[in-house]
Amino acid sequence: MKHLILSICMLCSISFYAQEKTLSQSTLDSLSDKSDSKVLQVIENAPVYKGCEKADGNTNKKKCMSQKIARLFHKEFNTTLPKDSKTESGLKRIVVIFKVGKEGNVIDIDANTEDEYLRNEAIRVAQMIPQMTPGFQRGKPVIVPYALPLRIEMINAKDEDSKYPVYKGCQKKSTNTALEECSKLKIMNFIKMSFDTEMASLVLPLEKSTQFLLEFTINKKGKVETVNAKANHKAIAIEAIKIAKRLPKFKAPGTLNGKPVDTPFKLLMTVYF
Repeated sequence: MKHLILSICMLCSISFYAQEKTLSQSTLDSLSDKSDSKVLQVIENAPVYKGCEKADGNTNKKKCMSQKIARLFHKEFNTTLPKDSKTESGLKRIVVIFKVGKEGNVIDIDANTEDEYLRNEAIRVAQMIPQMTPGFQRGKPVIVPYALPLRIEMINAKDEDSKYPVYKGCQKKSTNTALEECSKLKIMNFIKMSFDTEMASLVLPLEKSTQFLLEFTINKKGKVETVNAKANHKAIAIEAIKIAKRLPKFKAPGTLNGKPVDTPFKLLMTVYF
């Protein structure tokens, strides 16, 4: 089952040293031991991923590279954990580390994660990254290290028969991931449209927005219950709870192995006024 890779980012801030400063590969290697960002600050020409040749400047080239690798991981990463895995379903953070060699090949791949399956899978997908134009310093190819933090929604095989609660208008979603995304978006939109922003601006006159943590359960009948909220003002929390209790009954509750189950929901939301 494929799940959405929620986010992937690369170290993108770049500044340049004076042109007369010459940096050897040993200097870059020394810097990479301390911080990838330092290497990105001194490299003159970042590696260019296939299809990113027309991107203007190092910043856009690395942004393009990040997007390309994100698509690769989204397509190839197997997000179903083995049945014997002790890792629970949910969002996992993995930092993939590699270097772009002097010939543009990805080398020295590793992944920072406690789960062995996630580490091996991240390395396997990273090995699919195609050869690219290497990085250059003073006209010579150099080895450039990268670190890619990934946040990936994983599911344990034992939970694969689960289904997320169905919000009105999300019935036709073909996958459980798409169903969950649709239902969560509908919930957020309902709260956003219903929130009393005039009240918020009165109780927080010096602020332009407010943030609150909302928690509730979608029970086995598809109804919202056990609603709680935390906010920086009591009135904001009360408003969030009031709106959550007005959420319409879900078209279908969450299920596990075909049986209805209570589904916890947590949302950290910012409302602007």
